[in-house]
Amino acid sequence: MSIQSARALYTKLLVDEEFRQQLEQVTSYQQRYDILQAAGFVCTLAELKLAKNELLQSLETNEELSEIEQDFIQGGSSIQCLLNHFDNYLFKEK
Repeated sequence: MSIQSARALYTKLLVDEEFRQQLEQVTSYQQRYDILQAAGFVCTLAELKLAKNELLQSLETNEELSEIEQDFIQGGSSIQCLLNHFDNYLFKEK
């Protein structure tokens, strides 16, 4: 998976509540991996970390953000907090 695809996964997690809840509700890494793979997201933890760092750097340097990312900022949500939340369940056992 490329960094762009990992970033697409984070974007999907930001906008697709049903997908996000599906991942949050499973109890094992293997179940989450299977869901991600079925959705076309096969990536490593290292790739997700790089994608997260790119997103956070774009916030710090005021680089162009997607409309979705801008909506979260304008709505008062912290993308950094949301990305950290995603990290808490993407590759960890419950």
